[in-house]
Amino acid sequence: MARLELIDLHKRFGDVTAVQSINLTVADGEFLCILGPSGCGKSTALRMIAGFENPTGGDILIDGASVVAMDANQRPTAMVFQKFTLWPHMRVYDNIAFGLRLRKLPRKEIDKKVDDALELVGLPTYGKRFPSQLSGGEQQRVALARALVLEPKILLLDEPFSSLDALLRVRLREELHRIQRQTRITAIFVTHDQEEALSLADRIAVMSKGNVEQLDRPSTIYANPQTLFVADFIGTMNLLPATASDGHLVIGAEHGYTLPAPQGVLHPGQVTVAIRPEDFAFSSAPEPGMWPGEIEQVIDLGHYRKALLTAAGLGTLKVYLPKSREFQEGEVLGVKPVRYLVYHETGSPVEVQLGPPVPVS
Repeated sequence: MARLELIDLHKRFGDVTAVQSINLTVADGEFLCILGPSGCGKSTALRMIAGFENPTGGDILIDGASVVAMDANQRPTAMVFQKFTLWPHMRVYDNIAFGLRLRKLPRKEIDKKVDDALELVGLPTYGKRFPSQLSGGEQQRVALARALVLEPKILLLDEPFSSLDALLRVRLREELHRIQRQTRITAIFVTHDQEEALSLADRIAVMSKGNVEQLDRPSTIYANPQTLFVADFIGTMNLLPATASDGHLVIGAEHGYTLPAPQGVLHPGQVTVAIRPEDFAFSSAPEPGMWPGEIEQVIDLGHYRKALLTAAGLGTLKVYLPKSREFQEGEVLGVKPVRYLVYHETGSPVEVQLGPPVPVS
């Protein structure tokens, strides 16, 4: 296990700034996910930790010692890539043993380490096979075993499951979670898939345009996103422009929709109200104080339903509905937020809770 520190780490490619002054610490045995859209700088940050890219400035410390002057093969890290990068002419055993042979370890020690690594990733009898005889998921397990057999202090993973089908991705991330918990290795996992990050990470660093927008536990990031970017990127969110005035938030002014404003926090002016789909109460017909919305589409998502409602002055609202009864397209419901976040120009968003959570199953 190891502690990782990034201190004012940044990277420029000519006039383009890929990573802007990242400062974060990853604790011993922690699983950190770096999450963000394509081009946000997450893979560049990982490659700097691995030693495949040189920082323009800043420092990288592992257990308190700087590694920026070290080549990639000198660092106590190992990386698993998006592509499996297995040597096709080598058997699974030889692919995994390659790095150990470079270290000139005795044959018996290599055999034991390879066997242990294959057992860890659930492929104990696959040593004599060639990569072409393996499925995509099995090849990625071998790639993971090849990294783990070197006993790195820090395991780096750059979107390792993105080329696999959805069901296999779920199974492999469950396996990865088990392996990381079993070995207690410090792990940094880069992904653009929010479900992957939310299900794997102890903490998530959400990146945008080279910056870390928020670093928090998954539950905190989902419930209390600190910027509008994070609110819009993580999960599903309704973002509604509003005006704060006289203790109220006016939304869709021409239709007279209002919500209570947070007390003593907001100055009059433009704000954004953010509402999760599960944070709406609803009635079968619009009631006083509710927003009328016509069901445009109902999407069955298993244990709950998501409905797209067309509400005059509000556009399309995304609302989760219970499965206790059927809903029809064209049906008009009344909806009202029971919890929302208010984003303003300065400071953190402010939460407003008007009622208890709404069950959706």
